[in-house]
Order: sequence, then structure tokens, then C-alpha cells
Amino acid sequence: MSGNGIRPTPGRAPARAPVSRRKGDLPEGLEARYLVEHDRKGRAERFHRDNRSREALFRDHGGRLTASEAYPDAIRDMLRIAAHRGWREIVVSGDTAFRREVWVQARTLDLRVRGYSPREIDRQAAERQIPPRASSRKKTEADRIRAEAHAPTRMNQIAIVVRNLVEDPAIQARLMRRAVARVIRHLDAGRRFDRDIAETRSRRQDRER
Repeated sequence: MSGNGIRPTPGRAPARAPVSRRKGDLPEGLEARYLVEHDRKGRAERFHRDNRSREALFRDHGGRLTASEAYPDAIRDMLRIAAHRGWREIVVSGDTAFRREVWVQARTLDLRVRGYSPREIDRQAAERQIPPRASSRKKTEADRIRAEAHAPTRMNQIAIVVRNLVEDPAIQARLMRRAVARVIRHLDAGRRFDRDIAETRSRRQDRER
């Protein structure tokens, strides 16, 4: 394993934000994305993409996470672990490509990074990955509420399919946002979802009896 790694910055965590350095302390569903070797205590330690390589994509040392290469998907999951453990500020070390990728992706999780000085194009790349601003998030939430109100059956069906087929929460959220946008376009065009209308009428009739 190379010198590529991230760790929490000593003494930088807010008093009310506990920091975990416990090996195997992972976000829900992350371990299932990999082939995992465990240590003698049964804790997840070495994360592999497949069984063909002897070198793990990244390794969990508890208070430090290390990686063999600067693979973006592996770095994303390392940062998810860091955020899960309360590492709001991290120190990055290793190759320039690794440190750069960590800095760019950490911005999307609102993690501060020490150990890399970003270039102008790094900042531009990071801006493209940052989630929508508050006003956009409010509109997205309003659209979700509207879609669920006017097409509850359709939205529930989509949610079930997405949960059954996709494990990654980030991808689930992205697919659901697309589904909401599609329903909103139908509603704005004056279309209605016949099954939802029929079920709404049926429930209304049941209440009136």
C-alpha cells in the first residue's frame, strides 16, 4: 500500500462532534459494495473491487484510511467513511493525483482538507460537484412534495424499484430526483396519473360512506 491516505486533523473536531477512529465503523451499505477482507477481530479492513488483484483499493486502519491508487470511486467511499466518523477536517498525504482527487470530492461532503493547495481548475471541478444551493434545494423539496401528493402510487412504485435495484444511497437519491422531475413535467403539462386519481376518488368515497 502506498503513502496515499487520509486521517482526521488532531484536535480540530468541535466539542459536540464525536470523532470515531474505530476500524470497521462504516456507513450503512458501504461494505456490501466491495469484496472485503476482515482482521482477526472480524472488522472490515481491506476493500477490493474484485478477487483478481492482491492489492486492496483502500484499507481501514481505524484512525487512518489508505489507498493504493487515486481511483475516484474508492476515494468517494473513503470520504464517506470519514464523514460518517465525524472527521470534519482531514489531512491528506500521498501522490499529487490522490491529494487532488480527495480535495475535489471532499467539497461535496463539506469536509475541510489540509495537505493540498488547489489550483484554479481544481476549484472549478469542485464547484461542479457541489450540491445545489439552498434555493434550489427548497424547490426540489417542494417538487417532491407535489409529486407525492398528485402521484403517490407512481412515486411509491418508483421508490420500491430503486431501493431494490440500487444499493448506493447517492445513486438512489439521484434517480428519485429524476423521477420527481419527470412527474412534475407531466403535471405542468396538464396531464394526470389515472391510477392515482382513481385511488384518490375511491378513498374519498370510502370516507363519505
